[in-house]
Amino acid sequence: MLRYRVVTALLLIVIFVGGMFVLPAPVLAAWFGVLIGLGAWEWGALAGLGRGARMGFVLAVMGIGAGLIAALLVNASHAWLRWPLGVVLIFWAASLVSMVTDQGEAAAGRGLYGARAGKVMSGFFVLVPLWLSAMYLFVADIHRPWLLLYAFSLVWAADTFAYFTGHRFGRHKLAPSVSPGKTIEGVVGGLAGAMLLAAIAGVAGWKLSGVPLTAWLALAAVSVLVSVLGDLLESKFKRLAGVKDSGNLLPGHGGVCDRVDAMSAGLPVFALGWYYVQRLLA
Repeated sequence: MLRYRVVTALLLIVIFVGGMFVLPAPVLAAWFGVLIGLGAWEWGALAGLGRGARMGFVLAVMGIGAGLIAALLVNASHAWLRWPLGVVLIFWAASLVSMVTDQGEAAAGRGLYGARAGKVMSGFFVLVPLWLSAMYLFVADIHRPWLLLYAFSLVWAADTFAYFTGHRFGRHKLAPSVSPGKTIEGVVGGLAGAMLLAAIAGVAGWKLSGVPLTAWLALAAVSVLVSVLGDLLESKFKRLAGVKDSGNLLPGHGGVCDRVDAMSAGLPVFALGWYYVQRLLA
């Protein structure tokens, strides 16, 4: 399993990162849109939608996302982004409260995520902001695609360090009823790995962007900690659906949603934080 996981990860990195370096913004947005569409199809299955309803959900996600991306690409001002990304923060805060206070309501079909409508609406808040924030970090960077690559790498580093730290030192379960394999030690290890990357990138990025090292570290810490919510939310939906993975498109990794779960929470937070950091430095 580890061999398949590593090989698939390497192929994804080559294709994904290569695309960021060679594709213009509209084409890159379309490429990301394909991945978002595949993720929407998987999310529809987790929400219990039939094939027709799943296709409708995919089209709705793609339509809303494409409209926002078009506005992003044609509008030099990105001030409006703080509103949709701010709403996403409220969603993740509500997700945290729901997971902490859930006493079986979701499994019984009640609560924020127990009803099918709640699961479907969650899909919009997970997938569309991920697409939008990724493209914002791409177009807002005069040294593109380094800022977007850094944001992705933060979550990847946290995920990788958490995986190995948790397997080696994990003793205390983080959320046993949602994700039995995730431990507090793993989260701490993931955060430490991400902070190491942030320190290295911050020293180099300070000279290019003028953003102080403290801002790089703070933004990285908040983004990585919030990214854990994305992982837990998808784990909760998979548990409710009675499946191990969201799909089987990626050998050793499951589906698209399994690969972007943490990213779906961490990237919008990073994008919103970066927007305000730039405003403060302007």
